[in-house]
Amino acid sequence: MIRKGEKIIHVHFLVSHKNYYFGSVTAMFKMFTEKDIGYSLEYIRHTLTEDGNHLLSDKALIVRARLIR
Repeated sequence: MIRKGEKIIHVHFLVSHKNYYFGSVTAMFKMFTEKDIGYSLEYIRHTLTEDGNHLLSDKALIVRARLIR
């Protein structure tokens, strides 16, 4: 049986090459600001509606994916 994995939001900062993983867009904004990421909370929620969707700003790459266990 294939189990549906948990949604994750992967944030990769382009300059520092650091990666962060979150369970939601809201959780991401508890650690980073719009200025840090390059997009607003509302815009990211509207855009990352399906697995595989991504955003690329001049500061970060943000990808919605599934964690497979």
